[in-house]
Amino acid sequence: MIWGSAIKKVALMNSNVITNYESKPRANAVFIIGEKIVKVGSEKEVRDLTDDETCILDLQGMTLIPGFVDCHAHPMSYGQQLLNVNCRTPPIHSIEEMIDSIMEAADRSEEGEWIRGAGYDDFKLSEKRNPNRWDLDKAAPLNPVMITRMCGHVSVVNSLALEMGGITKDTKDPEGGKIDRDPETGEPTGVLRGGARTLLRGLIPPPSLERLKEGIRLSSAKFIAKGVTSVSDAGVRNPLAVKAYQAAIDEGMHLRVNLMPSIRSLEHLTSLGLGTGFGSSKLRIGAIKMVFDGSFTGRTAAMEEPFKDTPDNRGILYMSQEELEANVLKAHEAGYQVGVHAIGDRAISGVLDAYEKALKKAPRDDHRLRIEHCGINSPEIVSRIKELGVIPVPQPIFLWGEGESYLVGLEKERTDWAYPVKTWMDAGITVAMSSDCPATSGSELVSPLLGIHVAVNRKTDAGNDIGPSQKVSVEDAIKAYTLNCAYATFEEDNKGSIEPGKLADLVVLSDDPTKIDPKKIKDISVEMTIIGGKIKYTKCARVKR
Repeated sequence: MIWGSAIKKVALMNSNVITNYESKPRANAVFIIGEKIVKVGSEKEVRDLTDDETCILDLQGMTLIPGFVDCHAHPMSYGQQLLNVNCRTPPIHSIEEMIDSIMEAADRSEEGEWIRGAGYDDFKLSEKRNPNRWDLDKAAPLNPVMITRMCGHVSVVNSLALEMGGITKDTKDPEGGKIDRDPETGEPTGVLRGGARTLLRGLIPPPSLERLKEGIRLSSAKFIAKGVTSVSDAGVRNPLAVKAYQAAIDEGMHLRVNLMPSIRSLEHLTSLGLGTGFGSSKLRIGAIKMVFDGSFTGRTAAMEEPFKDTPDNRGILYMSQEELEANVLKAHEAGYQVGVHAIGDRAISGVLDAYEKALKKAPRDDHRLRIEHCGINSPEIVSRIKELGVIPVPQPIFLWGEGESYLVGLEKERTDWAYPVKTWMDAGITVAMSSDCPATSGSELVSPLLGIHVAVNRKTDAGNDIGPSQKVSVEDAIKAYTLNCAYATFEEDNKGSIEPGKLADLVVLSDDPTKIDPKKIKDISVEMTIIGGKIKYTKCARVKR
């Protein structure tokens, strides 16, 4: 079913088309020439355009929607996780099982070789805690080990790694970080939060170009199988990563990628004259990325009020307000779009302060400044987001696998302000949903359909309500994962809706999410993914050619 470059014309017939195209919200057929959509309409209108060179596909009444645009994820990191020790919860359910997996990796490794793993969720481990140095010592006493929590903001290392980093009971917490310590002895437990992880920077050998490419190939296949046709890599830190993406595309990788360079890249990018939007439809530069706080479930998000279950903890700011404001202004004045990671309400308010000051000093009408995650809100925060024209980029999927942790850490009345998608939309704010893959719990790391399911139902994976007043319509949730995401990357003229002139990036679904029982949206199957008019993934036996 996957056709080659020889086929230039494609007619998708007998389909239930949800277009996101205001003048024609529904249709039955789509005509494609090359990479672009030419016609959206009735079967007769499209059939009249066909000829002997046209490939006609009968979609058997299945639903066709725009390709999902995941505007905040980490496909490169995800690819490396797929190559490292799998510590994800599930399939790992306990620290003992994690030790067994690390031990197997140690048996395959040379003495002194670093062992990496990621994905555990302490909230769901049977021990209900983070692993520590002594746990990891059991698994690999002769290898330095680093295991990273699924959120990406907490890592655990063994005694050998602590020794290599010179981290002792006398080591002070670095700015923007915290070293967990034994309450009786003061010894580091091996748990490093936020900026404390940078104490090991430079000790862990970076992956090679070939390993980066292999990871990209693995992760891109996962995204495409879930209907994602474009993704933003939210935090590209070095030139080798860019080279790996370019090489992967040259070698046949189909996923479209927006690179969000780290703020550390700004000076180099500006010296080359490269700005937001530079590149092609396959690989381009997006927003400059900064990180201001940690994660909610790792209890490192910067909160105005303490976490309910850790009453002496208000989270961590990774830099000072002055440093954030200077970085934002520098990137904004250089003409870049800016996206700052902020989950706690204290961090979000700080980002809004920085944006407000930057816009006063350097006004720009169409800035599309973003707040990545934008997790814990308040009426004042929503009002300021609206006033400043900021785009929140939330991940409702967090409230599925990690929702129970939110309920434990947040007062019940405040859960309505966790990722308040409906309140934002009612205020006229453009909301761009995403996955943050792999920084999520459970086995469904990419699924836009699960993200849409949670936005519509506002239930945790345990079936509990979490901010039910924030439920949105299926149509609005689909738009937030397609057209709004394209808007958030300045690509709404090319992506996000099924209309003439746009890229033929499309997804075929087994069921219509607007007609099915909302509780079953997560069970809808992606039957086919089309990128640039070519089928890049299919498991569909119902299509007739």
